[in-house]
Amino acid sequence: MKTFLSFLNTFFGLSFKDIEVEKRYQKNFIAEHKEQNILVAKIAIILYFLYAPLTYILIKNEALLLLEVVLFSISGPLFLIFFAKKNLLEKYQYQILFFAALITGLGPALFYTFTTNDRATFQVDLIIPIIAIFTMYGVGFSLALLIYLSITSIFLLLAIFMGLSFIDIFMALYASIFTAIVSALSGYMIEKSTRRLFLAKMKSDEFKFIIENSHDSIAIFAPKTLKYLYANKKTLTRTNNSTLEAIIGKNIFEVNKNMSRYTIDLIIKNLDEKGFFSSVVPLEDSQGKTHYVHNVTQYGFFNSQEVIVSVSSDVTELKEAELQMREMALKDSLTQLFNRYKLNEYSMLEIERYQRERQSVSLVICDIDFFKKVNDTYGHLVGDSVLQKIATTLKESVRSTDIVARWGGEEFALLLINTEKKEAFAVAQKVNRKISEIDFEDIDQITISCGVSQLRDGDTQIRWFKRVDDALYEAKKNGRNRVIYK
Repeated sequence: MKTFLSFLNTFFGLSFKDIEVEKRYQKNFIAEHKEQNILVAKIAIILYFLYAPLTYILIKNEALLLLEVVLFSISGPLFLIFFAKKNLLEKYQYQILFFAALITGLGPALFYTFTTNDRATFQVDLIIPIIAIFTMYGVGFSLALLIYLSITSIFLLLAIFMGLSFIDIFMALYASIFTAIVSALSGYMIEKSTRRLFLAKMKSDEFKFIIENSHDSIAIFAPKTLKYLYANKKTLTRTNNSTLEAIIGKNIFEVNKNMSRYTIDLIIKNLDEKGFFSSVVPLEDSQGKTHYVHNVTQYGFFNSQEVIVSVSSDVTELKEAELQMREMALKDSLTQLFNRYKLNEYSMLEIERYQRERQSVSLVICDIDFFKKVNDTYGHLVGDSVLQKIATTLKESVRSTDIVARWGGEEFALLLINTEKKEAFAVAQKVNRKISEIDFEDIDQITISCGVSQLRDGDTQIRWFKRVDDALYEAKKNGRNRVIYK
């Protein structure tokens, strides 16, 4: 029977092309219609007992036959109820529904054949079970069609056997076919719409499953009150809540004690101005640890009302990696000082500040004397150690507001903020002296040469840096281990 029904479903375009989806539909179909089948079976029993007296009034005889047929007809619904109660309906769905509906329809067919052939009786007795089969029992369209054809075939055989006239058979089939067409169209449309609804529900369920189990935090808020209307599992975890009921109806600040009001105000401002917000924002957890989340917030609709939809992805590891990479890009890996690129950036800012506020700034460039000899004599590892010690000394010799950078291989730069030429020259001399006093163990004394210059009116970065470089060149030319100001 399943194979034949599968053929009919394919023929009428009722089956899903995806076999797995079809199996899920059939399982869902059985589960959803089990209680409905029992309910309709009970209704069918009541209907038969109600219209049996009506039929008796119409024919005014054959009361015993009518009672037997009614009892025979209700055996179909009773058959269905019995097996449903025994929890066998899911296992033998097609067989039970087919035989229950067949018996239900055979009762009126037999009654019509063996009575005085009153056409009104036929229409009372046969139309009701046909409608029930197609529209109420919750069977598929193909199964209902098979039942109808079976009942009609049995009726024709009985009609011929009983010797009914052609006009009686024609009128009976006319009523039956007319009713079947109306019911079949209804059943067919119900079947198609049921499958479409199932597919939509399945996609909705899958979408809901994805949302519920998403690694991202997804929450929906009321626009003005910022109260939670929905939150997925990840949101519950991040807010230390175990159930949705614990946060629904609560304000975001009640649930997230460490939520910054500035961040929320910034999000709302962007929503009002641009219609959406997308940025990485820092959030503190209950232990005070900072996490970074990429938050995308926009207006939407939920349960027919305008809401704020927020999706947050934890990007703490990425942000920390980014900060680390940025630090690596701006710092010299050996000495942990700023590199030349960062020094250029800071120097441009100080030039702009000087032009705006007339705040003095000076630059010192230091070069280690005869550093190539150190590498050639003691090796590059020792040379690296020398660079690290000199870098430490330079940082300790200036203020925290000053910038110390590795300018090149053995060259260092000091950007001295709010410092005029005399102070800058004094700092350079102090650095020169302290480095000459460093004990490098097996290495002879290390000295440096320095060029110094204060930023002047009309200076560009290139002109300023060249003047410092010329001063350094002059210091090296005049015997090294000295400071020259220009």
